[in-house]
Amino acid sequence: MPDQTDKREDIAEVVEALKGLSPIQVEVLSTIIKRFAEQQENELFRTDFLTPEAFELFSVRLAMHHASSGVPLKKENFEHILEIAFKRAGISAQRSNSMTERGADLRVGNVTLSLKTEAAKNLKSGTITISKLMEAAWIKTITQTADIPPLIHAMVLPHFKNYHRVFILRSYLNPARKEAIRYDLHEIPKDLLEMIGNLEASDFSALTRTRTTSASVRMNGRVAFKFRLDGSDDKLTINNLDVTLCPLHAWWSLGIPG
Repeated sequence: MPDQTDKREDIAEVVEALKGLSPIQVEVLSTIIKRFAEQQENELFRTDFLTPEAFELFSVRLAMHHASSGVPLKKENFEHILEIAFKRAGISAQRSNSMTERGADLRVGNVTLSLKTEAAKNLKSGTITISKLMEAAWIKTITQTADIPPLIHAMVLPHFKNYHRVFILRSYLNPARKEAIRYDLHEIPKDLLEMIGNLEASDFSALTRTRTTSASVRMNGRVAFKFRLDGSDDKLTINNLDVTLCPLHAWWSLGIPG
């Protein structure tokens, strides 16, 4: 990280650059700087994914986003600033637009990641929703629930082999801090999702006209989540995933522009 001498030099360069801007540009930048300078609350719980330095850099980028935007971080933004944070921390990182792993969004070192986001004002704190686990045009070929287990083994389980770990960044209005947004970074254990492979035809609800159906996935005698085949837009979703089954890696709370 930069030492105090580097910091003074950077500040001097910024001040000099500001002299060439218009009054409106200075006003806008001043507002952003004030917002950016507000204290951010955060905590890193686990270091087996985000290292302390990558966490700090991600936190800075997250603050930059909300210095000028009240919109929660979208999936593409999440991937982008995560890649930057790892690279700045000296860890190799590469997004999927230049990768060959289908289904993986980011490679960090030798580990491939599937990244998800969830944002809602009324987000349920106790359950996670993955609105698109993967696309599934093959849903159109289903004629009866007996078709589903073989298709899961042929189409879904191989998909999980394309990445090592799954993370979801959840964002919602912080109930404990007015005009603040809260982010939680959870890991969704891949072996938990792979329990979809244990489902039998009798576990699924009757097919609708669009071939939509769902089944509850159980673990240790209780429902862990609901697996849904959405035939209306050919995608697989995960609903009501018990958040206690998904380790919390980090959280952030920061103000957003009014």
